[in-house]
This record gives sequence, C-alpha cells and structure tokens, in this order.
Amino acid sequence: MPYRDQATVQGWVREFLESSIDTPADISVVDKNFIAGPDSGLVVVSLSNASTVTYIQPVIREGGPQWLVTFEARDEGFDLDVAGVDRLAADLTTIARMCEHLQIKTDAAVGMTTAGSAR
Repeated sequence: MPYRDQATVQGWVREFLESSIDTPADISVVDKNFIAGPDSGLVVVSLSNASTVTYIQPVIREGGPQWLVTFEARDEGFDLDVAGVDRLAADLTTIARMCEHLQIKTDAAVGMTTAGSAR
C-alpha cells in the first residue's frame, strides 16, 4: 500500500512542509523498524519543548488505514512557562495538521487502489 511506503510518505510530508506557512516542529520520515518495504514510512516529530518521542503511523482500524499519533511514555514530568506552552501548542497543532494531511492523502491513495482493482 502506498501509505506504508517511505518514499511516498516522504513526498507527502515534503508537500505538507512546502505548503505550510509556519512549521515549528522538526519532522522526518524514517523506515519503521529500519526495514524497507510495506512497514516503512514512520513520521517522527521532534517537539520544541519536550523530549517526548512522538511519531505518526498508519494502523488498520474499522476496515481501513488511519493515521495515529503516538506519544511515548516519559520517565518524569516537565515544567513550561507560558512561552513554552505556546510553543508546545504550536507543535501539537502542526502534528494534528500533518496527521490530517496524511489521512487525506492515504484516503485518496486507497480509493485509487480500490478503484483500480475493481477493473
């Protein structure tokens, strides 16, 4: 499936970044488990003010792929001032917009795949 291919997902991320006015978070696409193939295309997001490992990946739910954001557990809490919370909120907004963009692209790709196989 194209939504699991690193090269395709990298193109979608690049498209998102080029169309965004302000993207505060550092976003990259890596091979999931560093294995090329159908399980690649993991989107990793580095937050500005939190060292929480955050990534976006597609999972199959309700019969189709759905992009989900994972925030890995932290060993300890962290404190932020108002400016820090504002930067974190901007990062989370970027993650939400990225996730939505990937979902729209995936839905279109899956729709084309389904339509193509019906012939």
